[in-house]
Amino acid sequence: MELKSGLIQVEKAKEACDVYCPICHKVLHLEAGQVIPRCCGKLMEKR
Repeated sequence: MELKSGLIQVEKAKEACDVYCPICHKVLHLEAGQVIPRCCGKLMEKR
C-alpha cells in the first residue's frame, strides 16, 4: 500500500515482517499497517 504524504512517498507493511537498511544493515520488526521507515536516505527493504 502506498500513500503520499506531501512530496514523500510513504509505503506501509502489508503483513508483519522484518526490514533492513542495505547501507548500515540496521534491522527493524514491523507489524501490519506500520509505515516502512527510511534509513540512510533510502527506504528500508523487506528481509
